[in-house]
Amino acid sequence: MKISNFAIFSNIHYFHYLIAGLVLIVVASCNQNPETKTPPPPADQPAPGFNPYQDAELTVDVFKVDSIESNGSRGWGYDILKNGEPIIHQPHIPAIMGNNGFSSEEKALVAGEFVIKKIKNNILPPRVTPEELDSLGVLD
Repeated sequence: MKISNFAIFSNIHYFHYLIAGLVLIVVASCNQNPETKTPPPPADQPAPGFNPYQDAELTVDVFKVDSIESNGSRGWGYDILKNGEPIIHQPHIPAIMGNNGFSSEEKALVAGEFVIKKIKNNILPPRVTPEELDSLGVLD
């Protein structure tokens, strides 16, 4: 059985093309100038850019929570209204485990006004931490 020299060389050429192709793929996939992504601002820092709530009329509407519909939770909650339309419905204390509302109407109002301040300062979403609630004096 005789193997022709032409067949051996053609296989070697395919092998060289394969290696050259793999090298090109590796080189092309290596990015010499990686894009640097800027991390989002911390939760307590204003977001850069346009604030859609800057000129909106934001108000707090406090309500009593004491019903079976609210899984037996009791206390006070608040709604944040934008130009009279609800945008946030908060029937329980945010950032605190459980479903209980605030212990008084005044505490719910203070927490709601704090959320409005965050929204007006373009801190979106207006997350509230347990430490912030404690410093506001709304926790029992």
